[in-house]
This record gives sequence, structure tokens and C-alpha cells, in this order.
Amino acid sequence: MEPIFALDIGTRMVMGLVMTKNEEQGYEILASAQTEHRQRAMYDGQVHDVDEVARAVAKVKALLEQKLDFPLKQVAVAAAGRALKTEVAVAEHKGLLPVRWERENVLALEIEAVHQALRQLQSSTGDDLQSYHCVGYNPIARWNEGEEIANLIGQRGRVAKVSVIATFLPRTVVDGLVAVLGRVDLEMTSLTLEPIAAGQAAIPPNMRRHNLALVDVGAGTADIALTRSGSFFAYGMVPMAGDEVTEEICKHFLLDFKVGEKVKREILKKKQLSFTDFLGAKVVVDQSEVLELIQSVVGKLAENISKEIIKLNDGVPHAIILIGGGSLTPLLCELLAETLGIPQNRVGIQVRDRLGGIHGEKSLKGPETITPIGIGIAALEGNGLQYYTVSVNGTPVPIFALQLTTVAEALLAAGIQPRSFFGKPGSALTFEWNGEMQVIKGTLGSSAELLVNGKPGKLDQSLTAGDEIIFIPGEQGKDAQISVKDILPVQNPKWIFWNGEQERYTPQVFVNNKLVLETDHILDGNKISYVANDDLSNLLKQKGYNHQENEEVEISINGETRMFHLHHEVLVNGNTAEGNIIIKDGDYIEVRKVQLTIGDLKLKPNPITFYINGKEMEYPTQETIITSQGRPVQEDELLIDGMDLRVVGYKQMPIFSDLLPYVKFSDEVPPGSTLTLIVNGQPAEFTTVLRPGDRLTATWN
Repeated sequence: MEPIFALDIGTRMVMGLVMTKNEEQGYEILASAQTEHRQRAMYDGQVHDVDEVARAVAKVKALLEQKLDFPLKQVAVAAAGRALKTEVAVAEHKGLLPVRWERENVLALEIEAVHQALRQLQSSTGDDLQSYHCVGYNPIARWNEGEEIANLIGQRGRVAKVSVIATFLPRTVVDGLVAVLGRVDLEMTSLTLEPIAAGQAAIPPNMRRHNLALVDVGAGTADIALTRSGSFFAYGMVPMAGDEVTEEICKHFLLDFKVGEKVKREILKKKQLSFTDFLGAKVVVDQSEVLELIQSVVGKLAENISKEIIKLNDGVPHAIILIGGGSLTPLLCELLAETLGIPQNRVGIQVRDRLGGIHGEKSLKGPETITPIGIGIAALEGNGLQYYTVSVNGTPVPIFALQLTTVAEALLAAGIQPRSFFGKPGSALTFEWNGEMQVIKGTLGSSAELLVNGKPGKLDQSLTAGDEIIFIPGEQGKDAQISVKDILPVQNPKWIFWNGEQERYTPQVFVNNKLVLETDHILDGNKISYVANDDLSNLLKQKGYNHQENEEVEISINGETRMFHLHHEVLVNGNTAEGNIIIKDGDYIEVRKVQLTIGDLKLKPNPITFYINGKEMEYPTQETIITSQGRPVQEDELLIDGMDLRVVGYKQMPIFSDLLPYVKFSDEVPPGSTLTLIVNGQPAEFTTVLRPGDRLTATWN
């Protein structure tokens, strides 16, 4: 098996190993090298100064190449375990009509669910969608038409849904590592997570049945991994570690960080410690004084680690295994045992010497060697995330594969939206046609065009390093678009004669009660009414007549409003049309309005009523006189809407003497009597002009 270059880029130190696997003897370390960062270039496992970290990596690489006498081009590395994010998400597709779900459709739906998981992650973290690498996903459930089903491929339905669990790593973590490696001409081929790598080396598989806590105490963080029932089941992190202790020493004695780090490492080696502070003064202190100084900080670190372990484990584990350079921090083992309430012999530091099956480089002995050894084991066993680069539309895209990577996953990693894999159908057009709802469908969208290395590809096609993908998004279907002529029934135009004029008789279309042309487009929601060119009723409707209804005129007669109906007489080819008839090419149609005259009303005046000597009498009319607004009208005049007519039976009002013949006196008139005339209680003469309703009195006195 080819040797593996395993590189552990820590907050304080960079360590590299070149390992190989021997089926009989286990793993062999061919060479090792390590160096410290000249200055603080890493914080909490995150690259902050690319050039400074690259300098340290270059030094380690050069030392290894010198020992091995062959160049190193590829490398396996680890990312901080706390960076791993997992989300469960669902995606659903609804169509207007049932379709058969093929593999490409199902894969596109799964990728949409992964994208939804990415959006959920963005919502919970506040990062943008491009802040994470998807390092793998697995479908966990599928539904067709609401029913859970084992496999969607080949099924037919209108609604499909999938649920996936997706795993992500922050791009800042990965891109920082890639940037550092690129500076020194190294290609990352495998990426594992630090707690997973450390666990593979520190805890053998047969010990993972026990409930153990592995704590990788570094400079900036303490990563935690828990085992139970044969596997690691939980990971966590405490954002403090060995640097906290160093900083406490530096603050108390006013030391440079490097000097403080040296003092911390010598605490348990010497009874008296001597060093020079930042101002140049020589300082000599007892070991006990420094231990007392750092006890509170180490106690806080132990307390935070214990709380995180109990939270993740839901209780105290059987034992605690410490690795990493920070595990050598004085008092840490004792204070952890005390805080967790377990025997002190249940908290220990794992070292290289106790690892079985690891050979070579006997000088590597400390707990800081565990993680780089684990990185090498993960790469040799193929347990790391396989990493390589492909090209999408000319842009390099890093790919991590927990499983065989497909074109669809590469497009997702390139930030291409899953919705562009397949063009959406165009919008439908809905309108009302003579009171009935009609729907015109848009065209179907086209699938995206895919080329892999210049040849047609598929979304589920597997990729290898260096593959070149050209992606042309699927085009959306065209929205439904029709004009009036597209929906008109087939009816030939006719030539007719209308009231003596020849004209073309064609159908008419009204949109929202407005006449439109055949070339006009129909819009969504239009209400369309269609008037055909077939019969007399539709012809009259087009001309603004209603064959079945009469026109009304309103006339006032002596102050009383009355309605009169006018009708039209329709002649077809000279004959009066009875009811609705079919109109044929060449027909002559004439419409005559049959109107009423004054004489048609047969108006008669009403008699005038008077009261004579207490009795009602009607004065007979002499003739019929009709006027309109003071103008005499003749019986042959036509009625006009709004006409105000006055009808009377006399030319002038009668006088008192005209009514005397209608007065009944007693038979005998006393001699010498005189006739007394009274109108409405007032004395009157024979010539007094009367008004309708007057009360008259005529007596002999």
C-alpha cells in the first residue's frame, strides 16, 4: 500500500507523519517531523494567518522529504470536530398532472432537500448558503401521493416528497486548510474530523463497547468524543484549553507567550523555575507557587469539560481518556476526577506506547502524537472524507464524498440551485368563455443540458478527480399565450345587406364587456363572451338590438308618468321575421322601429268637477285639446321619450252663467226676489271665471 502523509495542523504545533499499512504487523510510521508556529496563527483550530501556518507546514514537509528521499504531493488532514453540522430536511414536488418518477427526477428532488437542509442551517447559524460544504447525505424516507414508499423510482403520481439527513462542514475551516496546503504544493486527498481520528487511534474497537470519554485537549479547545455499544455516539467541544493556563502565567509574571508556554511545560519537571520577564528581570519561583497560581484556571477548565461530558453522555462515563499536548497540563487529571466524582485512576493520559499495532519512530511518545496517528489510520483505512477537485463551468469545485459523488452533488457544491436542473412548466392561462371556465396549459420546461468531459452526462453520473462539467440550466416552459382567433369556433364569414348596405357578418368577441379584435391576446382571468354569426338574434345583438325586448319611452300626461313600449319590426328578405331564424349568405335584413303617435294614445280629457249648492256636478268637455310645453300637438306626431303632455276638454274655463242651467231651484220664486251668487264664500258675478273644484252657491233672496 502506498504511504500516507498525515498532517495535524494544531493551534500550537504542526506535526506530520508518513505511514504505511502492513497487513501482518499493523501500521508503520516511516518518518515524523514537527514544529511550532512562530506566532499565534491558529485560533480554536481555525486558520487565521495562512502564510504563517503554511511556513510551518512547509518546514515539516521539507524535513519529511529529507528523511524519506522522495517528494510528498498528497496529504491527509483533519478538521475540528465541532465544525461538523447535521440537518434533516424535506423537499416536495407537486405537478398539475401525474407523472412517472424517473431516477433523474428523484435525484433532483433529493438535492433540493439537501439545499433545504443548507437553508435551515443558514437560518440557525446566520451564515449565508455558501458558508458550508456538503460532505454527504442519505435519504431517510420517501412518499408518493402522501403514502410512504421504499423507492420512488418508477412510481407514478402528482405529489412526491423525500426526507434526507445531510452533513456539512464550514467552508472557512476547509478553505483555510486548502489555502495553506496550496501554498506548499500539497493536494488534500482525505479529510477526517479530529475527534474521529483521535478516537480511532486512542480507543481500540473492542474498548468502544464501554462508556468512555475521549478528551483531546489542545491549545485553544478541548474536543470531546463519547463511546458506547461499540461506536462513537456523540461529539462536543469546550472553547478553552492549554492557552488559558499559559495566559494566566504570562499575566501574573509579565511574560511573553512563548516564555509562559515554556514555564508551563517545566512546572512538573523542576522544583524551582527560573525565567526572565518581559522587562528583563530574572525571576525564580517555587513549583508550588506556580501550581497554586494556575489551580483556579485548571479547575475552571476541568469543570467546563466535565459539564460538557455529562450533558452529552447524560451522566458520568466509566472513564476519561486524555490526549493532546494540553492533556499534560498540571493538575488537570486530578481536578477532572474530583469534579466528576470518579476514582483518580479512571482518568488517564493515552500515549503512543500503549497503542497496539503502531511501529516505527520510537521517539514519538507523547499524547500529542495520537491525533496525527489517527489521521494516518483513517486515510489508510479509507475512513476519511475523500477530497478532490472537479470543474463546473470552468470554476474549480472541491468535492467531499462520503459516498460515490454524482454530477448533482458537484452542481450543489458549486452553488447551482436544484430548481435549475429542470425547467418549470410555463404558467397556465385561465379565463371564462361564455360563463364556463377554461384552462390553457403552458409548455413543459426543458431539462438542463449537461456535458461531462465534453460528452452528454446525467445528474446521477459518478465523478472522478479532474472531471470537467458544463452545465446549461433547464429553460422554463413558456407561459400559455393565445389570441382571440385561437379559440374562435370555425365559422365562415357571410356577406349580408343591412338596411340596404352590404357588409361582412362575422362573429364578435367581448372581453370584460369590451369588443376586441381577433388578433388581441387573452389575459389570465379575462371574462370572454362570444357572439356567433349564425342567427338573427346574434345579428341584432351585435347591432345593439334585442329582438325579444321592446324599447320603452316615458311620457308625462297631466302630471302622471306613464311608460309606453316601442318595438322593432325586422324584415328578412322582405318578410316579417317571426322569432329567431338562421341568417344565410346574401340575406337582406331591414329593421324598422314601429313607433307610437299621439293619436295611438287615444287621449280623452277628464270632465271638470264643481260643487253647486253642496252637490257635486261634472261639467261636460266640449273638445279634446292636447299640448306639450304650451305647444298644441297633432295626433299624428310621434311620441318622444320625456314628452310632457297636457290634455284638456275646453279652450277656456267656464264662467258662472255657464253653470246656471245645471242649478236646481225651487219651483216658485217669490216676487221681487234677487239672485245671489257666491264662489268659494265670496260674492260673484255671472261673468266670474271658474276653476275646477270651485264651490258655488246660487239662491233667490
